[in-house]
Amino acid sequence: MKIRYFLSLLVVVFVAWALIARFVHVAKISVKVVDEEERPIDGANIELCFYGGCLTKDATKGTTDKNGSFSSLGSSSDGVTGGVVKKAGYYNSVFHHDFFIRSIGIWQPWNKNIKIVLRPIVEPVPMYVRNRTFQFPAINKDLGFDLMMADWVPPYGAGVHRDLIFRVERIYKDSDNFDATLTITFPNRHDGILLIKDNRGGDFSVGSRFQLPRIAPEEGYQPKMTKRVSSGIYGSRAAKEDNNNYIFRVRSETENGKFKRAMYGKILGDIRFGPVGGNGGVEMHYYLNPDYTRNLEFDPKRNLFSNLSEGEGVGLP
Repeated sequence: MKIRYFLSLLVVVFVAWALIARFVHVAKISVKVVDEEERPIDGANIELCFYGGCLTKDATKGTTDKNGSFSSLGSSSDGVTGGVVKKAGYYNSVFHHDFFIRSIGIWQPWNKNIKIVLRPIVEPVPMYVRNRTFQFPAINKDLGFDLMMADWVPPYGAGVHRDLIFRVERIYKDSDNFDATLTITFPNRHDGILLIKDNRGGDFSVGSRFQLPRIAPEEGYQPKMTKRVSSGIYGSRAAKEDNNNYIFRVRSETENGKFKRAMYGKILGDIRFGPVGGNGGVEMHYYLNPDYTRNLEFDPKRNLFSNLSEGEGVGLP
């Protein structure tokens, strides 16, 4: 009798679980929050979403313990999970994970471990920051561009200093058939550009809101960079790579024949070069620090350009 009762109870539990599993898909995530030195951060605030499109009001919220850890489980209909980690004195970090395998209502792997790095706010400074497309005023000519003015130098604009020199050469039949090369050079001996590989979180922009190195390198700057793009009868070449970013040095000065100082900046994401539409144009999300230090930590509240449109999206440090 007891065996029959036990078996009946087991069947009921199994059926109930099967019904629940059909409609409720449970996931568990454990987050480990550390600083740039891999030291655990306690008291960090976490908002964790267990499905795509989750709003802040629906997120699971909590704080990390002394080991920098926080765990939670919740129902996820689509396996799309993610969230944000915040703490005073640090830049926010975003995380994301997609579950693809589900077994009896449980997303696998169970208790997914995710490590998140919080970068401290150290010394954010005012900078000239723009994120827009600048149309080339001419083809087959050296075009000086002033980063502080965000404009071409005469005779094409009101710029004063040739910080970057663009030159576009192209074969252009129509918008589907072209072959174009963009060359970027610099006017001063110690000026240059340095490629930094960082995918910046891919489609979900995960990781710290403060990206790329905090301090510009002292060496390694190249005096020339070339990008080529083509389409149609001229072959297919794309000039953009998702993990390309840049650090540059401009307005370099010398003293007694030796390098003295320069202005440094960064370009978040690739330099996007398009030869279609008039003479084409170049899109850059650039930062220029005018204080002659190598500091690349921008204070978004102190952009030295004013009255920019919200569409430029220059709120990242």
